[in-house]
Amino acid sequence: MPNPFSLSIAQGAHFCNRDKEIQDLIRHARSGNNVLLFSPRRYGKTSLVKRTLDLLNGEGFLTIYVDLFPIISEKDMVSRLSSALFKGVGRGLSQQTLAARLKDLFKRLIPVIEVKPDGYSVSMRFDPSSESGALLEDLLEGLYRYVTQRGIQACVALDEFQEITELPESKRIEGLFRAHIQSHREVSYLFIGSRRRILQEMFSDKGRAFYKSAFAYPLREVPRDAFVRYIQTHFQGSGKVCPPAVAEDIYNRVRGYPYYVQKLASIAWDLSQEECHAQAVQSSYEALIEMEAADFEATWSALTLVQRTVLKALALESTALPYSREFLERHQLTVGGTQRAVRVLISMDLVEKEPSGYRLTDPVMSAWIARWTHGL
Repeated sequence: MPNPFSLSIAQGAHFCNRDKEIQDLIRHARSGNNVLLFSPRRYGKTSLVKRTLDLLNGEGFLTIYVDLFPIISEKDMVSRLSSALFKGVGRGLSQQTLAARLKDLFKRLIPVIEVKPDGYSVSMRFDPSSESGALLEDLLEGLYRYVTQRGIQACVALDEFQEITELPESKRIEGLFRAHIQSHREVSYLFIGSRRRILQEMFSDKGRAFYKSAFAYPLREVPRDAFVRYIQTHFQGSGKVCPPAVAEDIYNRVRGYPYYVQKLASIAWDLSQEECHAQAVQSSYEALIEMEAADFEATWSALTLVQRTVLKALALESTALPYSREFLERHQLTVGGTQRAVRVLISMDLVEKEPSGYRLTDPVMSAWIARWTHGL
């Protein structure tokens, strides 16, 4: 029997809950609203978005998904977005039908259809001397032209959208997008990302082009009860048993962090025979921390001494008062150094401010720091 827990994009039976979130995103798309969807990394954003796009596609929407994390230039972004557009338009169509639909949509971009033994592929060609902004504008206008000609709606999901801020042309890109999304009501956008502070600044700063142009939608943890049932159901479906208290322990140890719940449950399933016991969860938790250690060490090594000290302090004790005299003295910190470090750590999404106070975003990293810095 294969392991019933998934660490990749969740689909079908591996998709846990999120019913309300899916319905909210579908409702916004139907209304032509743009949405800013953000959460920490590995929170299930991509799984949620792809499930939403599948359902919208079933309603007749043109759906487009593109991951912007690897982009290195504006032309690279245009190339990735155009490829995603061609893929969305060509879904289920023959080569001839796709060619007819793409004809005359663009002024500067040239779709190139290559016939292969197993079908065909579509890429985009443009004059290398073309100005990048003109290419992006041509692409957005072509998309709008397509949906209006066919009398349909489109939903475009731009994953890791904050990466455009790393490009020299970022301000112009923001302006071009804003100019088009303001008037293209038939096309709704999902701006998705995990560097929450950067994303929120893009959409809340009055001096930025995206100011007030999207509904903010923070993605929270999957509710405890739903995830506990999910864990039990998947154990049971594979011929094993996981008591409610043990399933809840799995959830609580990683603070409901979706990726870690799946991974911890997966390790515990491997270590269990007929029933998952508390000791299996404890052993699995130790293994999980060890598995993630290399990533944590890489992050830790890139920080300054003060940033490490603040991160260690918050790993040992979350606090609503990180600048209080007691906290600073306890961890040998200064007010100014701590304030600067907290700002940077929040921008890196290593620290977050919750109603209960400041804490590490990643619960497993928090456990690793607390143990590793104490030599345990």
